[in-house]
Amino acid sequence: MKNIVITGSSQGIGLGLAEEFLKRSCCVMLSARSEKRLEQERKRLADAYGAYRVAATPCDVTDYAKVQMLWDAAVRAFATVDIWINNAGIMNTTRRYWELDQAEIAPVVNTNIIGVMYGSHVALRGMIKQGHGQIYNLEGMGSNDSMRPGFTVYGTTKRAVRYFTESLVEEARDLPVQIGTIGPGIVVTEFLIENMKKMPPEEYQQVRMVYNILADKVETVAPFLVEHILANTATGAKIDWLTDEKAMERFNSDEYATRDLLVEFGL
Repeated sequence: MKNIVITGSSQGIGLGLAEEFLKRSCCVMLSARSEKRLEQERKRLADAYGAYRVAATPCDVTDYAKVQMLWDAAVRAFATVDIWINNAGIMNTTRRYWELDQAEIAPVVNTNIIGVMYGSHVALRGMIKQGHGQIYNLEGMGSNDSMRPGFTVYGTTKRAVRYFTESLVEEARDLPVQIGTIGPGIVVTEFLIENMKKMPPEEYQQVRMVYNILADKVETVAPFLVEHILANTATGAKIDWLTDEKAMERFNSDEYATRDLLVEFGL
């Protein structure tokens, strides 16, 4: 149906999106920095959905040449790229900004901002040449100006992603390429779990309460996002799972107030 490239797709929401696209007869190019895990997931998905529909290429999104290699590999595998999703992103440990190891700052900024910019640049050039395509950038905590202690660096990058994408939508309105954002909400991933385990006790209890109300599993969120991505034909689309209205409804719901989602993950 469609040919898809997803950065950061060897685990988490990226991998979940990949599998949902495959369930809908699409072809998917996986990519990630970890070659071992990438190959494991490529093989698993190829066995389940057909080797001709699944490819994988290692990619560090902070290296422009490797991002270009990812595009070129996808074109070799599938002839065209219909949808490019800039999903790769990392989070710093949730410490106050001045308590962070300075070594954590640059990787988060480079991956979450430069990686999105490089991916969009490569995909735009390729899609203009082929005459069609869609690009989606992943939003997150901070995109809507929300703030939480420990999220200053990560939130700054996600606010930048929103500005960058909105500006790019305006610049590219006359192009045969649609550009939009994806808001997956709070998704329980390995990184989220490991990060929670490192939190101080008081912060952990507060975050756990909020996440039990607002967070969801990958397999809950991914089908919704994929259905809306495949149905979208407009530029500037914002495909959001956890809207403000949905979050408010959950906080006022007895069902979600008593839900203990995280216990399933050993938290």
